[in-house]
Amino acid sequence: MQPRQQTVRIPRWAQGRPGFGQGGWSSAQFAAVIGEPVTIDLRSGVPLEEDLAVLELDGGWELRHGDTVIMAARPRDVEFATVQPVSIADAVVARSGFDLDADSHNAPDCFSCGVRERTMRMHPGPVQGGEPRVASDWTPPSWVGDDDGVVDEAVVWTVMDCAQGFFVGRIPERRSALTVRYAAEVLAPVRVGRTYAVVGGPGHWPDGWDGRKRGAAAVVLAEDGTVVARADSLWVAPRES
Repeated sequence: MQPRQQTVRIPRWAQGRPGFGQGGWSSAQFAAVIGEPVTIDLRSGVPLEEDLAVLELDGGWELRHGDTVIMAARPRDVEFATVQPVSIADAVVARSGFDLDADSHNAPDCFSCGVRERTMRMHPGPVQGGEPRVASDWTPPSWVGDDDGVVDEAVVWTVMDCAQGFFVGRIPERRSALTVRYAAEVLAPVRVGRTYAVVGGPGHWPDGWDGRKRGAAAVVLAEDGTVVARADSLWVAPRES
């Protein structure tokens, strides 16, 4: 199968950590070019405003910036886990535990979980009771939807990536980590102006760190509790200097 286009370009507004494309959004752009369900390995920071080449290889694909492999993809091989649900009311309460201090945020300009202007302010905080989780209510703004009010699927991948990142990096203690593997799917249209609960938790992964590695899962829940999107990821903490 040949990709339907040969390049991916991540705009500056779609950044996550400063200076790099947000991992979930960038992964979704790569997956959209491939055109089939994939598991994506993130190998390097995603450059902004650069043409990234999509190459099809035996059994998979690569996204490259020059000779640097930014991402690699293969047919999706994950089993999405069940994440203990959170009501929108409880997600609102959990959000109140989010630290809004820009100086303590690893990505204050992330268009999903950032704290500055022109971000969606999807702010996951710890959920009380049940398995360890983070959650936030999320009402997609008009600028992430199409003319029919349907939210771009890449944006849904983004909020789930951020929820998993805050679960991995804040529960039970703070520890910096980067997404190294990601898979996601949107099961039903997500719509502008409706409120959802975005939940991150351990999923089928053992809860806790295995050396520098930790896994996570996420779901987006409609008001009636229906799962409208789900994701699975693996994270790695940087080596200590």
